[in-house]
Amino acid sequence: MQQIEISDLLHNPDFYLFGWENGHALFLNMNRESYASSIFFDDRITPVNDDVVRVPLAPLLAAVSQTSATSQGVGWIFHMAHTGSTLLARALDRPSKNLVIREPLFLRMLGVEAGAQHRITPDWNQLLQLATVMLGKRYPKDEAVIVKANVPVNGIISDLLAKSSQPKALLLHFGLEDYLTAILRSPNHRNWVEHIFSELQLGTHPESGPPTELQNAEKAAALWLFQIRIYADALAANPGVRSLDANVLFDEPLLCLKAASDYFGCPIDHEEARSIVSGDLFSTYSKNPNAAFDNARRKERVAETRFALADEFKLARSWVELRTAISPLPGRLAQPLCSENSALL
Repeated sequence: MQQIEISDLLHNPDFYLFGWENGHALFLNMNRESYASSIFFDDRITPVNDDVVRVPLAPLLAAVSQTSATSQGVGWIFHMAHTGSTLLARALDRPSKNLVIREPLFLRMLGVEAGAQHRITPDWNQLLQLATVMLGKRYPKDEAVIVKANVPVNGIISDLLAKSSQPKALLLHFGLEDYLTAILRSPNHRNWVEHIFSELQLGTHPESGPPTELQNAEKAAALWLFQIRIYADALAANPGVRSLDANVLFDEPLLCLKAASDYFGCPIDHEEARSIVSGDLFSTYSKNPNAAFDNARRKERVAETRFALADEFKLARSWVELRTAISPLPGRLAQPLCSENSALL
């Protein structure tokens, strides 16, 4: 096997950090085309081949500790589930302008380990430093790296933003009822709520109360409140961070695509943006390009689901209002990207 230098692992994006286990970092072989074709960078990633490069973590972490771990030049898309983050990330993906990484598994691992109580350790901080260095790699023509995280990463937003002196991040969100509509609409979605509530150990969060006493809609409300508080705090602490109401993205995709491209430092002209939003990407399901789906169908589904969830809306709203009476939320998230955000409650 060819000897791989640690410097190559730290600087060459062809070596993609997939995750770690048993004291080893796991790298996959990538090229510019495989980055573009990977809708997600978890088990659904499409590397050049099936080879896994296993590297002992200790010397890699030692090398990283000698570098300046910074995410300068990395833009972030943080999101709640089902807020169009995959759609936006794929629309922004222009290989001649940027490198877009969607839901890297190693970031998710860090988010899950920290949990809702933000339990971090020196080892965890070392792994975060490694993750930050790895996400800063890019190909010569890529002017920016844009990373779309996933839900467990929301708990470590402050740690990630602290890696840059001028962080760039979009916080994609829904108000309470829109969020409940999105994540309670089917048995599979409800199972996801139970899973993520447990995985993030939200039952140990001071606002949640005893987990055995919460119904499914209340767990969904707890997940929403947990994330909204993090977003509000991130906006207050970082004037350069922007919020984006998912309904604005769905209703005004051209406006949002142009604004997000400008924000991340990879501007797009009107005609190219119009071609993207009028093409296949916005008429199919972003996670499955073979399934037809568009904003009109989304609105039909929302209307159908809202009627069925009316009683659970009341239960969830009561749960949130009890907690926000003690510690209020802002009426809307601040610093909108391009249009005013809807009311949160």
